[in-house]
Amino acid sequence: MYSILLVDDEQDIRQSIVELVQWEKMGFRIVGEASNGVEALEVMEENVPDILITDIRMPIMDGIELTKRVREKNPSVKIVFLSGYDDFEYAVDGIKLNILEYLLKPISINDLEKMLSKVRGKLDLEKKEANDLARIEKDYLEKIEAIKMSFLVSLITDNYNNITETELQKMIEMYQLNLSGERQVLLNVNIDSTSFKKNYHENQNLELIKFSLTNTIRQIAQKYLNGEVFSFMSNIIVILSDTKENIELYTDIVVKEISESAQKIFGFSVEIGVSEEYEGMSATKRAFQSSVSALSYRLLIEKNKGIYISDLETGNQQELVFDEANEVKLASLIKIGATEELEDFIDYLFLSFGTSNEGQEHIQIFLMELYMAVLRASKSVISKYDSDMLHYIQMISDICHYQEMNIIKEWFKDYCLSVIDKIQMQRKKKTDSIAKQSYDYLYDHYDDPAISLKSVSKEMLISPSYFSSLFKKENGLSFTEALVKIRMEKAKEHLLTTDHKIFEVAMSSGYTDQHYFSYCFKKYFGESPNKIRETFKKMSY
Repeated sequence: MYSILLVDDEQDIRQSIVELVQWEKMGFRIVGEASNGVEALEVMEENVPDILITDIRMPIMDGIELTKRVREKNPSVKIVFLSGYDDFEYAVDGIKLNILEYLLKPISINDLEKMLSKVRGKLDLEKKEANDLARIEKDYLEKIEAIKMSFLVSLITDNYNNITETELQKMIEMYQLNLSGERQVLLNVNIDSTSFKKNYHENQNLELIKFSLTNTIRQIAQKYLNGEVFSFMSNIIVILSDTKENIELYTDIVVKEISESAQKIFGFSVEIGVSEEYEGMSATKRAFQSSVSALSYRLLIEKNKGIYISDLETGNQQELVFDEANEVKLASLIKIGATEELEDFIDYLFLSFGTSNEGQEHIQIFLMELYMAVLRASKSVISKYDSDMLHYIQMISDICHYQEMNIIKEWFKDYCLSVIDKIQMQRKKKTDSIAKQSYDYLYDHYDDPAISLKSVSKEMLISPSYFSSLFKKENGLSFTEALVKIRMEKAKEHLLTTDHKIFEVAMSSGYTDQHYFSYCFKKYFGESPNKIRETFKKMSY
């Protein structure tokens, strides 16, 4: 059942619509009524409807302005316009505002019910399409190649630390990829630009040539091993995935045949960065990074050869436990102040690092990486929090020499918790300052008719949504409530201390419409401006 808010300044029309339509039978329920846009927005503060049916021409705030406000705050609400025959220019505005339906006055119940049936059909179809798994599956299968490519690229660019290898293999099966082997190796094929330019004119399409080369490489790889071949930026990536024995037996053959075929068929050289062998698809990003490192040595290696990272760099790549994803997570936990999750994550990091065979220098590097990650996280919130940097670096050196790993871990936890405290103190000062500044800004600019939450949030250099929640939390009133409070108090003061006319009091309080001002004033104080002024004068005599 869909909820409806009905807005029309003519009470008779609203009453007729409410009483004569069989709402529940048609799948609707009325959740509120309003006589103008201002009242409608007040109703929507408590109850946001699925559908807003509103007249266009209304006093105080018309349907166009109401729609603009609703579009800003609740863009998912469907809107239906009611209007007279002479409102063509409003109809054009309605189209720009993405109005669902447009119904002309005078309204017959038959026309209204037809319109409601039409609206119900559109909403039902929208919901059905969103939940139509068969159609979604059909669309999915039609786009599977693009989705496969996106997933393959994500394997070399994203971190999958929070996904188990079993879950990753399920995704690989779902995308029907040949990546289920027990051992993997990644080849990063780069076209040598110098030899390419010698054999091809500038106007020849490199992308088409690269596409042809990709197909050739795919055919070569498939002769020997399971795997996937795809383009990434200017290079061609080959992920070979097979048994340990096959990987060791055929990788070098694949590398050599790709190099020779590129020269013989296409006439240019390629450089191939070869990663270390690895187990588990979650390590593919690290393998890709090592293949990039291998290619960085291409000036030292004979052209058209494979460049194996294991020949050029020593050290176990598996020791690189503190990677980009871990840094992002550590920084995130510190910024949001999630102390329990942070302590658990630090336990995980130190457990992953190991405690048995690492030398003091390696422990220092590991702890320094952690410290710098925390420092970067804190500096994004506290710009001056680096005065003790050298002191902490010296402490890291000392603690790694004289303390056990468990004590080092607890020291690092305490350090992180102290940073959280500093960040929260700084954030509290900042939010208090913004809340006070914005309230002061309202107090100084309440007479500006154009002042709005959006304009003040821009002045405070923060987003409207964050500003709205921050303002209410710190000031105890919503932005609108605070602005009305300031305007009403100033208007009353002006009313009782001057002989200015009501429209002048309205203008000086930020209202361009005297009727709207009087409406707001009476709603706030319970009496009209004239009544309050008369009462005050009588009491003064």
